[in-house]
Amino acid sequence: MSKTSSFSWQLIRDSMDGYEPERLAKVLRAYLEPRVPPGTRKLTDEQRKDMAKHIQHLLNENLPAWYTETGVYLGNESMGGYCWCHSFFNQRPTPNMRVQDNIQLMINALEQRRAWLFKLDAVYQSLREGLPSEPGDDDIRVLALADGMVEVLQITMDATGCEESWYVFADRALGWMFDALALRPGYQAGKLMNKLFAFESWHSPPDEELRESAEKVATAVVEDEGRRAHRKH
Repeated sequence: MSKTSSFSWQLIRDSMDGYEPERLAKVLRAYLEPRVPPGTRKLTDEQRKDMAKHIQHLLNENLPAWYTETGVYLGNESMGGYCWCHSFFNQRPTPNMRVQDNIQLMINALEQRRAWLFKLDAVYQSLREGLPSEPGDDDIRVLALADGMVEVLQITMDATGCEESWYVFADRALGWMFDALALRPGYQAGKLMNKLFAFESWHSPPDEELRESAEKVATAVVEDEGRRAHRKH
């Protein structure tokens, strides 16, 4: 399992509450309106590339960790379907030269990314509140963790459509889940995740296979916890 971010899930989650799309739209308008005045019929590829590069810089400057530390950048078509080549003043069959319409496409794509993160957080919170922790609860703990992993992966499959490299977001979502639960999968669990959750672009795993893999990983995680607790005593 890859390292997801230098930020903890809680810091990412906290950063989601202060998002103001209207303020961001104002920043984007201030940059775009002088460069694409009313009546503009066409932009050159070079103009679009230069503006897109600056817009990406503005997004990184004006959006917090939920955008900058999660990989959900605009232009990553696995998440939200926004493409700088075809969504930014270059729609097909007829490019839309209205600044506000193009800003709204960006705002909509950002909202899709936030929706994915909020859905993940709802699963993480539910697990935190319901995950049993008493001695002898290992079997129930395994099932609860497996349920959580399946739900996290299903949410991510729905959000990405299992398009190219969707598994990168699946990996991150699982990493955030363990971080949110203050769990540290050990070597065996990590090895199993790398093997059983080795997903492919354009393909979703069969439901039964996904469930079976999640239960194997959850078992390894719980066993790792048990060994760690035993060593402490």
